[in-house]
Amino acid sequence: MSLSGIDERPSRPLALGLAWLVLLACACWAWFAFQGAAALRATAGRASLPPLPAPLRDAELMLLFAMWTGLCVALMLPAAAGGVFVYLRVARRRAAVRWPRLSTGVFALGCLLAWTGFAALVTLLHWALHDAGLLDSAFSARHPALGLGLVAAGAWQWTPAKHACLQHCRAPLSGVLVDWRVGSTGALWQGAEHGRTCLGCCWLLVLLLLGAGPGNPVVVAAVALLALLELRLEEGAVAACVAGAIMVAWGTFLLFP
Repeated sequence: MSLSGIDERPSRPLALGLAWLVLLACACWAWFAFQGAAALRATAGRASLPPLPAPLRDAELMLLFAMWTGLCVALMLPAAAGGVFVYLRVARRRAAVRWPRLSTGVFALGCLLAWTGFAALVTLLHWALHDAGLLDSAFSARHPALGLGLVAAGAWQWTPAKHACLQHCRAPLSGVLVDWRVGSTGALWQGAEHGRTCLGCCWLLVLLLLGAGPGNPVVVAAVALLALLELRLEEGAVAACVAGAIMVAWGTFLLFP
């Protein structure tokens, strides 16, 4: 199969940017709805009870899961978009693929399944921390936990595994070709593997949102901007290392003020 004409860069930047903004907006609305439901519940005749966190109800858990899913998908979308577009171009050049657009849709579904699974795990962790009383009124962790999270995320920015995942997302063509699988099941599995690799770039950055509060717009914007800089800058690996050093220094300051 000839690889000429296959560009590894994501196309249609306008549509991708709009989808990214819509996902972030939906995640924010889910968070506001969750906060509103929690506030209404807190004021519904509970003034005489001790200030302990009430167990989350099913509707609140669903809103929390929707919020984390929106955040995870929005943060991973720029990293995975290149692989999706490259997969489509490769599928069009393979005679064995009868419906390349459908196969690409299944590939993208595999990415979404990986991110949704991770969002479910984060939701369970958020739920456990809330019911244990380890979160404040903004549903963010206390400063020692946030400091540990910053140190861990900063150290991850320097690891070979992080940079291998980042290189895969920046230049996905070789990974798509080497891991190629036949059939719809193969496309789904390959998409899940691609989504898991994209998680390798950002999973600890997503957990920082758990420590700082998922409704904190400054932290959400900073994490999203860092993910974009790592992918789009020519020296994205250097940007990742610099950001890691800053996070380690900041986390150390919070741990030992």
